[in-house]
Amino acid sequence: MHALYRWLWTQGPGNPMVMRIVQGGGRRTYHLWVRMGYLGALILLVLTGLMTGGGMGAQASMTDLAQAGTWIFAFIAYGQVVLVCLLAPLFMAAAIRQEQAGQTLDILLTTPLSNVQIVLGTLLGRLFFVLALLLSGLPLFAVLLVFGGVPIASVFVAFAVAGLTALTVGAVAVALAVFRVGGRRAVFTFVVIVTAYLIGAYALDVGLLRRITAIPDSTTWLTPLHPLLVLEASLSPAQYRPPGEEYLAERGALARLYLGRPLATFALLSVGISALLTAASALALRQVGSADAGHGLTRRLKRMVGLAVPEAGGERRKEPRDVGANPIAWREANTRGRLLGTILARWSLAGLAIGAAVLLLILYHAGGLPTVPGAAAGQTLAPHEVLHAGLLILLLMEIGVVSLVAIYMSAGAVSREREDGTLDLVLTTPITPKQYIWGKLRGLVSFLSLLIAVPVVTLALAAGYALVAGWAGVEHARFLHTATTRGGGQVSADAPLILPEAPLLLVVMLVPFVGLCVMAGMSWSLKARGVLGAVVPTVAAIGVLALLLGVCGLSAAEQVPLIGPMLNAFSPATNIVMIVNPWDHVANFAVSPGLGRVSLAVAAAVAAGGYSAVVYAMLLGMVRSFDQTVRRLSGTG
Repeated sequence: MHALYRWLWTQGPGNPMVMRIVQGGGRRTYHLWVRMGYLGALILLVLTGLMTGGGMGAQASMTDLAQAGTWIFAFIAYGQVVLVCLLAPLFMAAAIRQEQAGQTLDILLTTPLSNVQIVLGTLLGRLFFVLALLLSGLPLFAVLLVFGGVPIASVFVAFAVAGLTALTVGAVAVALAVFRVGGRRAVFTFVVIVTAYLIGAYALDVGLLRRITAIPDSTTWLTPLHPLLVLEASLSPAQYRPPGEEYLAERGALARLYLGRPLATFALLSVGISALLTAASALALRQVGSADAGHGLTRRLKRMVGLAVPEAGGERRKEPRDVGANPIAWREANTRGRLLGTILARWSLAGLAIGAAVLLLILYHAGGLPTVPGAAAGQTLAPHEVLHAGLLILLLMEIGVVSLVAIYMSAGAVSREREDGTLDLVLTTPITPKQYIWGKLRGLVSFLSLLIAVPVVTLALAAGYALVAGWAGVEHARFLHTATTRGGGQVSADAPLILPEAPLLLVVMLVPFVGLCVMAGMSWSLKARGVLGAVVPTVAAIGVLALLLGVCGLSAAEQVPLIGPMLNAFSPATNIVMIVNPWDHVANFAVSPGLGRVSLAVAAAVAAGGYSAVVYAMLLGMVRSFDQTVRRLSGTG
């Protein structure tokens, strides 16, 4: 028994790898700022939810507090899982890669540490920071319990789902790093694949699987395989629950467990998959330390997916290409994402997102959208309100993906070249700092054009449907909107489902915003020594800026004509709300739709000009300090 306890201790808490990563990372200031920023964002979100949900003020009752607390808890719980899926790979991918970049992996392989200790210690050490980030919000959840409406068991369920998701995502990310599947680009591919799965599988379950099940509003075979569906089944059993005992009685034990207990099944699958990946990584770790073995493994994997691989010693020839006036821009736009997995991941994400939008429109046209309860008891949302809500969720996820990918890619644009020595070679060429930075910006935005086009096409499909259906005389292509004027009167308007110019308004704002994300990531990448040190502050800065502008801007857009929409346009999240449904979120839009549409166009132009001005100012600042910063970090200044 003592030997078993000692073995478990040396593999887990007493693992030298865990101690080194936790103690080393615990001393870094930016880890403290990340946790403080995360907790601050949660506090701001709680206050915003209380204000918008009627939980604050002299007229607020305990029922209002309970309803606001329930809404805020659900939003944070789902947001935790999404953030874990998108951000955990960034923490985990640095695991083996930092050892490889510092040439310390070969030294580790010569120590008495076993393969299991190295891989498991790396996973647990990196997982510690993700779990610490999640647990920093636990006191805030405890405050929400005081409001009522949130059972204490739901809090533990939310953290369990987020923790199990982090474990699975971390194990996959570490396995990708160990097997060297695509190098650092594998992390980008993995993030895109995870995002496509979250969007596509959830849309498939909501739009199709729930409608063909024998029991209405019951869980499906996809539920235990999707963290958001598991969370929904655990937190909202009244609307989405497992089948009853009479339905499960005719099935075997495994089927009863799988269909009847989605949370337990998700936990077993998460732990089992993580254990298998950890074991496989431990077996293959020694090959990572050998360049020949690593290249041989890569060659075998390429042959398995059907890519042409030259034989050993064979000559590789490429036709000369015209790189234009700025070779840096050409390289960033044309040499990234050339792996088969990256290409498939990008197009799969685009296809799934567009397919989800098409499915949403088909369900709306056929009258098959689900019934969603409204704010008042016993009230349900109208079909056009459900469609607007579905479009908003889809568009917010798509914009969030392109923003995170832009930040991640730009955050490593300079620091990675500094690590592998490419930056020193570039500095010996006639390329100036302005050409280098401007080329990076142009190339990265051009590379992200496919992901930028996804939300634009999604909104264009909805606007095109409203336009064509309106010409064809389809009744629900328009809806009757009733608003209350400041004088207390009622005004009604026959409103189109989506404004025809909505896609144009979105693209005018989105392209400069993505440019801002790229420039912010490059700015931190120039000053940071590693990718993670650039990603975290960039995500925090962009997220806090968008959140603050959105909180102030949406309220201003609903109350102040012209100036309010201009302020709100600077936050992509709330700007989407205003573009999709200006009738409810733009002041006096129902009274004067023509003037309201002009204010939307002006707001989009002002936001684009503001983003462009900030990007240009950051570009000039980076050019002025480029040489000094590079020399300082390289140790030559």
